[in-house]
Amino acid sequence: MIGPTRKQPLHRLRISLALRFQTAWRIGSGREGETSDLGVLLDSRQQPFIPGSSLKGNLRATCERLASALGLSACMLDRRLSGVSCVGDIDDRDLQAELAAEAAGRSSGAPLTWIEQHTCDVCQLFGSTAMAGRIAIADAHLTAASAGNGRIELRSGVVLDRDSRTAREGLLYDFEVAPSGVELSTTVEVVYPTDKDRALLGAALFEWLDGMRVGGATSRGLGHATAELLEVKEVNLGDPHHRKDFLVNRQWQVVDVRAFLEQTGAKIAARLGGVAC
Repeated sequence: MIGPTRKQPLHRLRISLALRFQTAWRIGSGREGETSDLGVLLDSRQQPFIPGSSLKGNLRATCERLASALGLSACMLDRRLSGVSCVGDIDDRDLQAELAAEAAGRSSGAPLTWIEQHTCDVCQLFGSTAMAGRIAIADAHLTAASAGNGRIELRSGVVLDRDSRTAREGLLYDFEVAPSGVELSTTVEVVYPTDKDRALLGAALFEWLDGMRVGGATSRGLGHATAELLEVKEVNLGDPHHRKDFLVNRQWQVVDVRAFLEQTGAKIAARLGGVAC
């Protein structure tokens, strides 16, 4: 584990979320559907679901958008785009050369410490090519209440000629979508959460609670959802009570959701208080 917390006792935060869709949505499978040109991704139960990687990418993009407002750095994996230097940008040749020198031991200083010092705040949480991330998001599957409502729907589309701005003859197609009104559940887990992580992740989750767009064709009105915080659990082996409960009984400490939201708001306010207006 790279970071200032790697020598500390294990500390994990787990957040359970429900995602409720107000519109139809689609995560494309990249293949034809049974009765359509473009299918949706299905799980082992033949029900639509959202891969954790899709949710993690969505959450990372939200964090990147909010980072500067919190006085945090986000390289966007492109220094030319963001103006932020980070080893996560594989096209930053000068920094990559320094990284190679550090890894080979030709420069002074510990390589892991050097990587941490040259990694933006978002990459420290979500990871990059130089270091592992400390956040993981599970696949979102339909809840038991929605399991019988995941019937796939068909929509039609047409290829447009950009020159004439009209439909091209003979190029009508159809695509699958998952229905609106369904609920999916997922979990977000962070290892060694710092105050910066809590503020950044909290701000992004607050935005999800207010509304989010997931999947493809969102500009067509698909993929509109809201999140709800269902449960928060924590284990901190630095706390003697947590340590015994977890190591002996594998019990996590349940955190009151309202208290968690208030604490998260305080972390965000603390960051905003230190940002110049």
